[in-house]
Amino acid sequence: MSAGTSRYVPMSRLDDSVRKLFKGGGILLAGLVLQLGISFVGKLIVARELSIADYGSVSLGTTVAATASTVALLGLHHGVGRFLPRYEDPADRRGVLVTAFSVAVPLGFLFGGVLFVAAPTVARIAFDTPEVAPVFRVFAAVIPLMVLHRLVTSTVQGQQRTIPKVVIENISRPTVRIVAIAFVFLVFGGSAVRVSLAYLAGWLAPVLLGVAYLHRETSLTDRTVSAALRHEELLRFSLPLLLSGMLSMVFNDLDTLLLGYFSGGTEQVALYNVVYPLGNLLMTAMTAFAFIFMPVISELHAAGDNTGVNRMYQVVTKWVSVVSLPVFLVMVTFPSRLISLTFGAKYAGGGDVLAVLVVGFFVHTVAGMNRETASSIGMTRLLMYVDGGAAAVNTALNLVLIPEYGPLGAAAATTATYVALNIALSAILYREEGIVPVTMSMLRPGAAGVAAFVAVRLLVGAALDPTPVVLVAAFSAFVVLYGVSVLRFGGIEDEEIMLVNSVEERFGVDLEPLKRMARRLMS
Repeated sequence: MSAGTSRYVPMSRLDDSVRKLFKGGGILLAGLVLQLGISFVGKLIVARELSIADYGSVSLGTTVAATASTVALLGLHHGVGRFLPRYEDPADRRGVLVTAFSVAVPLGFLFGGVLFVAAPTVARIAFDTPEVAPVFRVFAAVIPLMVLHRLVTSTVQGQQRTIPKVVIENISRPTVRIVAIAFVFLVFGGSAVRVSLAYLAGWLAPVLLGVAYLHRETSLTDRTVSAALRHEELLRFSLPLLLSGMLSMVFNDLDTLLLGYFSGGTEQVALYNVVYPLGNLLMTAMTAFAFIFMPVISELHAAGDNTGVNRMYQVVTKWVSVVSLPVFLVMVTFPSRLISLTFGAKYAGGGDVLAVLVVGFFVHTVAGMNRETASSIGMTRLLMYVDGGAAAVNTALNLVLIPEYGPLGAAAATTATYVALNIALSAILYREEGIVPVTMSMLRPGAAGVAAFVAVRLLVGAALDPTPVVLVAAFSAFVVLYGVSVLRFGGIEDEEIMLVNSVEERFGVDLEPLKRMARRLMS
C-alpha cells in the first residue's frame, strides 16, 4: 500500500460516493467509447469521401450551430444538473425543469430561424464562401435540437442516472448519424449538403428519445404536479455560466471560425477539424466521469464534507490521468502516422498541429475536474472571471498566430490557453477550498509509465517508420509495462481496494488470484 493511503479518511458517505462515481463513470466510459468509436468511423468516412473543401464546409456548419446553441441555452442546463439533486419536493423539481425548458427551447428555435434567413449573408460576409450557405441552412434546423438534447442530458445528470444518458446520447445519436451517412454515400453520393442532412438526422433521433424519456420519467409534462418556478434562482446560478460558456465557446470554436475567416475558404478548417477529433480522444475518460462527477461533488459539498470533496477530486484525477497517459504518448510521438492511418494521407500535413494540440489537452486532463468542482460548489462568478481571461488570451493569440501560421497557430493558441486556464483554476481551488488534484500516487506511476514508453520506443528504433503491426505490438508491450508500473509505484490505494472488494461481493466472484499477483507487484 502506498504512502499516499494515509491521506484517506474512511467515511461511509465518501465510500458510497466513490462506488456511485465508479459505477456511473464506468458505464459512461463504456458508452462514450462506443459513441466515439461510431462517431470516429463516421468522420473517417466523411473526411475520406468528401473533398477537403466540402469537409471543411460541414465542419464550419457544425461549429456555427454549436456556437448558437450555447448562447440559446443561457447556461440553464448547468442549473438543471446542479439543482435537481438538491430538491426532494416534486413541485421544486418540476419547477426547475419547466423554468429551464420554457426559456431555452424558444430561444433555440429563434436562433435557428435567424441563421436560416441570414445564411447567405453570413456565408458571404463572414467567410467569403457563398457556397456554404445551404449547409448553414441545414444546421439552422440543428440548433433547437442541440438545445433540447443538452437539457435532456442535464436532466438525466441531475437524476444521477447513467443508462438513459448512454442510450440517448452515446448510442442513438452516433448510430443514426453513421447509418444516415452511409445511406447518403451509397444511394446519392456525397456532398456537403447531403452529409449535413445526415448530421441533422443524427440529432433528431436522440431528441425524440429524450422527449419520450422526459414524458415517462419526469414530471415536466405532468400538469397534475404544481411547478414552483425558479427563474431568479436558476438564472442567478446559470447566467454567470452562460458567460462562462460563451467564453469557453470562444476558446473552443473561435479557432475554427477564424481559420475560415482568414483563409477565405474551408480547406484549413478541414485540416484542423481532422486533427482536433484525434486530439480530443484524450478527453474520453474525463468526459465520462465529468457527467456523474458534478452531482456527486455537489452532494458532498452540500453535506459540508470538504475532505470528501478533496479526496474525490484526487481519486478521479488519478483515474483519468492513468487512462489518458498512454494515448497522449502515442499521439505526441507518431502524429503524422496516426493521421495517415485514420483520415488519409491528404491530411498528413497536420502532424505538427496534432503534436502541439495534444499537449494542451493532456495538461487539461492532468489538472482534473477543476471546472466541474468549481461549478459544483457554487464558484460560478470566479469561473466567469477565469474564463474571461482565458477567452481574452485565446482570442489575442489566435488573431496573432492564425494569419501567419494557420492551423499550427490555432493549435499553439489552444495549448497555451489550456495551460494558463488550468493553472488559474487549480490555484483558485487550492486557495479557496484547499483542493489539490495531484498526488504522489498519480505522479510516481506516471513517471514510470513515461520511462517504460521511452524504453519501448528505443527498442522499436528511432529511425524506423513504424507499420501498423509494429505500432500495435509496441503499444501492447507498453501497456503491460505500464500496468506493472501503476501497481508497483503506488497507483493502487484504499479506494481501488474497496472497489475490488465491492465487485467480489456484488457478483460473487473470487478475485484472490489477481489480488495475490497485484500484492507481489506492489510489495
